Amino acid sequence: MNRLIIVLAMLFSAFSFASDTPYQLITKVGDDLFTDIKAVNKDGKAQPEVMKNIVRSRLMPHIDVKFVSFKLLGKHIKGLQRADAVEFIDAVDSYLVTTYANALLQYKGQKVQFEELPLSGDNEFATVKVVIKETTGPDIDMHFKFRQSKDGSWKVYDMVAEGISLLSAKQKEIISRISEVGLAQVTQELKNKA
Repeated sequence: MNRLIIVLAMLFSAFSFASDTPYQLITKVGDDLFTDIKAVNKDGKAQPEVMKNIVRSRLMPHIDVKFVSFKLLGKHIKGLQRADAVEFIDAVDSYLVTTYANALLQYKGQKVQFEELPLSGDNEFATVKVVIKETTGPDIDMHFKFRQSKDGSWKVYDMVAEGISLLSAKQKEIISRISEVGLAQVTQELKNKA
């Protein structure tokens, strides 16, 4: 699967509005996001900083960065000092902005379809299926995992592409790296990638 498509699809993991269902908000934010991208990247020459600004304004307010960060820490969350947690969350936030912006620089207008799936039994979790229509290959099916916060807003915390959870894969990498070099070093590495 094309890495660009995976990362582009991850962008849809960033949407939350308290009154909307996961399907409604992924459609709403996705439409606005790609309208902005088309405006600045119509010739494929948008500047990275411009794309970072779009990501920061359209996506990041809706990503549950804290929840994702704590999941990435796994067993290393025990005994974590508040200052270290805040610094790690900030590093994850910056890393995600850069990752998403770089992917968006390569967006060339693929068609995206959203399919609403039933809520899970406990109604705290939901999944939205996204199909990216490719002109030069098979369509890409992905599932975005949403979690409802206490304030009623829905935020995506994971994307599953071809049966692989991106959160789980990154979590294994981060946990292993923290065990090897420590949290401070991993935090710095994330900042350096941003």
